[in-house]
Amino acid sequence: MSEWPHTSIHAALLQSIRRHAMKQPHWRFTQLEVLHDALARMIQLEPDELCVVSCFIDAQRWYVMTTSRVFGIYRGTRFEFSPLQIRRCTWGDFKQEGRLQIELAEVQLADGARVTLAYEAGFAAIAPIYYERFWHTSYPALAGVERVADKPDRP
Repeated sequence: MSEWPHTSIHAALLQSIRRHAMKQPHWRFTQLEVLHDALARMIQLEPDELCVVSCFIDAQRWYVMTTSRVFGIYRGTRFEFSPLQIRRCTWGDFKQEGRLQIELAEVQLADGARVTLAYEAGFAAIAPIYYERFWHTSYPALAGVERVADKPDRP
């Protein structure tokens, strides 16, 4: 069994997000490539796992998207899943025309489970949206697979 290509996935994800991201320094809750300061004290990544996007709104609304998993808390409910399990995401009103706003996304997983994720709307919404899109569009070509959403196991 080959090792999971964290470094390649990390580079490809960040390239995709940065290509579309605007006004990144103005993001209040969301950060690329690093754990938000409040999260760095609370969590630890797996060996070789790399942070792609982290968002800390408050202790009851945060998430981390890495090279191999998505995890966080929404209103006391913890969640963790592989991005390969994502069947579909429904993003709220993510544009918000420059206003600072928190929106909710509903993530439907391959097994039918649904996860609610709070995220920073506006320009910062590009980060989680393009993270999700990567796993449906770019990752299959990178890995040479047809449909990754049907693979329920975490890398």
